[in-house]
Amino acid sequence: MGKMSREAMLQRVRETEFALVDIGLYLDTHPRDEKAMDYYNKYQQINKELRREYEKNFGPLTSNGVDTSDGWTWVRDPWPWEGRCR
Repeated sequence: MGKMSREAMLQRVRETEFALVDIGLYLDTHPRDEKAMDYYNKYQQINKELRREYEKNFGPLTSNGVDTSDGWTWVRDPWPWEGRCR
């Protein structure tokens, strides 16, 4: 995947999440469409990998991604949607 900037990686996370919502809505009305399900599964995997990589490099995207071995780190840094607050 290569080294992406924080902003570029966050944008990729947003794009894959949009794709998942979009195809999820389609699957609500077309649950037997195998190509759509394959597309959903592909983007779900891509999203998981991007989120994992983002959180490894830049911190949690949501409170569910907090590693509590070092305390409640969720509030230490600016949140992803706060941009460059430092």
